[in-house]
Amino acid sequence: MRPPATPCPAPLDGGAAIAYWMPMPFAALVSLSCATLVLNLLAFMTVAAVLPELIAAWSLSSTEAGWLGGSFFAGYVVAVPVVMALTDRIAPKRIFIAGALVGAVASLGFAALADGLWSGIAFRLLTGVGVAGTYMPGLRCLADRLEEPQRSRATSYYTSIFALGTALSIWVGGAAAEWLNWRWAFGLAGAGHLAGLALGWAVLPAGRASTGTGPRHLLDFRPVLRNGAAMRNVLVYFTHTWEVFAYRVWLVTFLVFVEAQQGARFFVSPVAVAMLVALAGVPASMAFGELAARRNRRRATIALMVASVAAGVMLGLASGWPLWMVVALAVLFGMTCYGDTGAVTAGTVALADPQLRGATMAVHAAVGFLGGVAGPLAVGVTLDLAGGIASPQGWGWAFAVMAAGSAAGAVLMAGGRTAR
Repeated sequence: MRPPATPCPAPLDGGAAIAYWMPMPFAALVSLSCATLVLNLLAFMTVAAVLPELIAAWSLSSTEAGWLGGSFFAGYVVAVPVVMALTDRIAPKRIFIAGALVGAVASLGFAALADGLWSGIAFRLLTGVGVAGTYMPGLRCLADRLEEPQRSRATSYYTSIFALGTALSIWVGGAAAEWLNWRWAFGLAGAGHLAGLALGWAVLPAGRASTGTGPRHLLDFRPVLRNGAAMRNVLVYFTHTWEVFAYRVWLVTFLVFVEAQQGARFFVSPVAVAMLVALAGVPASMAFGELAARRNRRRATIALMVASVAAGVMLGLASGWPLWMVVALAVLFGMTCYGDTGAVTAGTVALADPQLRGATMAVHAAVGFLGGVAGPLAVGVTLDLAGGIASPQGWGWAFAVMAAGSAAGAVLMAGGRTAR
């Protein structure tokens, strides 16, 4: 049995109220930290869950829908360098609380006020800022509290549980839209931010600002960029998010198309299938993270990426196949494309200079989540060019564009040193 955790050193900014934290065992600390993450992620895939309704209500093209789906990630990318660099100077828990408040305002604002593409994009940009203030700062609280090997294990679990948050986001959003309307989907997402704020204040360690020699200026990331091994891992994360978030944003719309093309229905709703796909990523990523920690991380990740390319291409060709095969391939692709998320992030954490961990995680998240902007948009453009959302050929090309993320990631992993 592991001994109880000891209190985290007080943050250098001296916030006594924010520094409050009850010491707890490793398993409890990680589990409760993951719960705060899940609650703050209820807004993450709300647009994906109701995208067919928004396309119809706002008369969106596939490219415009791609912009709407990717705007969340643009907000995340803009905010996360500042947010994570600040965690080298301010207790991460302070930033977490501020991020949860911003996310709540953004989601509730979408629910009450969004009436078209541009207002929708504005509120989703702000939602991305809010999640940027909760996701990686929450991880920083854990990383500062723990030592290796517990730090890598906690990182793998925390980032893997991300899929549970996105799965619940899809389910809650879809269920609210079905039972009430799409505005309620965003209202419930805002409530999730508020609940996550309350739980995070109670259970997260405060974290601490660096006492070492980090970048002189807040946004001076040159020391991080000179860490070649960590930056290669960051680029791998870009290819990973390209594939994962393009898939998550467009999956419900693809499944609706499959039902319409075949004149038949899945055994559950397309939203429920998408939630199942997202949930399948949780055990896949946790198991692969443990495997990668015990084996050669690079070789294992390359093998998984190759499998993901194959699964993605097959799913793109499967719109006319029996529905059970479509579901099976959708789950398989979800597991393979998401399975390496914990291993890739843990690799960046392991390769970071300890005094620059916050700045390194900022670059990791910002560059990585650019893939979340580019991937959904690239799929939308591809669909418009290849026949639209009602074209089997268009979806075949769309999934090839998604799977290109894993193909590029495998090339990057094969070409240089990464964390073992």
